[in-house]
Amino acid sequence: MLSKEAASNEKWRFPIWPEWNDADINAEKWDTGKAGKEKPGKGQISPAFDDPEGKIKLPASLKVHSWKRPQEFLTKEVPVIVQNETSFDLVSANEHIFCCELMRWIVSEIYALWRIYNENSLNSETPTVVWKPWEHIYGLCKSAKEPIIVYNKFGKYALKLYWMVSGFLQ
Repeated sequence: MLSKEAASNEKWRFPIWPEWNDADINAEKWDTGKAGKEKPGKGQISPAFDDPEGKIKLPASLKVHSWKRPQEFLTKEVPVIVQNETSFDLVSANEHIFCCELMRWIVSEIYALWRIYNENSLNSETPTVVWKPWEHIYGLCKSAKEPIIVYNKFGKYALKLYWMVSGFLQ
């Protein structure tokens, strides 16, 4: 049982990011053309997703010159989430964010997990990928054992993050 002081502190706790489960993902409204779960606090629907909480606050070492959606600078091609499942390079495409220690840490941890879980299977005659970080990105898809990751032109995605959990990949 919590003391009154602990209970009052408990009600003011809020997560760094919202928590969700597979049922929330399956009911999510990913675009403007389909019925689905409406989140409270959303304003009028626009053709592109605008986070009701505004732009995310980035670490001080990352300076934003301007915010652009992919269709604003990729006019002749549709962005691809994953091009090659057996070759994984997070470094060359993200050098511009490595001035931030947090970003370097996140990218290196994702790459380390990729190597740990896939190194043996990738060296075999028929390479298979065991752990795929892109399977933790949801946009225009249901939560499934092996989700199909596609570019969402509306700009809305959910990421599955594991925060201070041990043994989650076993």
